[in-house]
Amino acid sequence: MKTISEIIKNYNNQQIHNYYLSGDDIFLEKFFINQIVHRFLNEDGSKLLYHFGVDSDVSFLNELKSNSLFDSKKVIVCWEINKISKSAQTDFIDYLKNNPSKDISVIIISPDFRIKNKFISTLSSSITNVDIRTPFPSKMTNWIQFYAKSKKINISSDLVRFYIEYYGDNLSNIINEIDKHNMYNAGQPLTLSDEYSVSLVSNRNYHYWQFLDNIGKKNLRQSLDIFHSLLINGVSHNYIVNGLTNLFVNIQSTKNYENVSGKFPILNKIISKNISMYSSKYSSEQIKQLFIDLYNIDRMIKKFQYGINYKIELMILRACNG
Repeated sequence: MKTISEIIKNYNNQQIHNYYLSGDDIFLEKFFINQIVHRFLNEDGSKLLYHFGVDSDVSFLNELKSNSLFDSKKVIVCWEINKISKSAQTDFIDYLKNNPSKDISVIIISPDFRIKNKFISTLSSSITNVDIRTPFPSKMTNWIQFYAKSKKINISSDLVRFYIEYYGDNLSNIINEIDKHNMYNAGQPLTLSDEYSVSLVSNRNYHYWQFLDNIGKKNLRQSLDIFHSLLINGVSHNYIVNGLTNLFVNIQSTKNYENVSGKFPILNKIISKNISMYSSKYSSEQIKQLFIDLYNIDRMIKKFQYGINYKIELMILRACNG
């Protein structure tokens, strides 16, 4: 799988440009599409969007097979490609393998990560795969600085670190926060001590991945603080229990050298990277006991019993102090 920077750095307009974007970071998705449109069309051609399940796959195939008398180029962006008919799937794969046009760039946005079938596997192996997963914090800084420079936004390095820490589950969240901050400051420099930031820090909300990360690291105080913040901000008990179960299944499978990522995926790249480190902090016996705790809490939720918050707090104590 290639990175966006690799694609752009080695871009050659004479090559065939068909891409399969793997990941769920909307900012990177839009950025990559805009780059290809700019470089491939060079203000001479058209961009076509297909949302299958709504748009016709017959029309899509006709666009691939039609040859313009004036050599007009096309970028065709596709969502929900798994929803095209079986015959269209076969025709599309044949097109990619046998006679793709140099005047057409097809960009496939990967479907839901849970969708695994022969067509998707064949498709992703037939064209260039591009990684648009949310980058790790060390690389995220570079993207934020790039975006700020492109928009002529003056942002301090400590504010960049703050945004990554508290909104860093994907770049889109960070970019949205920076845009709101910049609008509030009317183009003035953005710092961690300005009026907007002071209000933001005092009322900050945590993201759920931060809760799982601190549980994995056995940070008791942070885990409890984030748990209470999640409840205040409307995150359900059921969502919390499901996420914890998912986390501990992945930790246990790592200890046993198993791969359960297909059935129990960890979407956040930071959590995925840290699973081995979390695993080193938990014994198999402790994980088994935590599964029992989660099972009992889940039964309480389904029976609408009182005391669920207390039971989850006890489970957090058991997890972080064990």
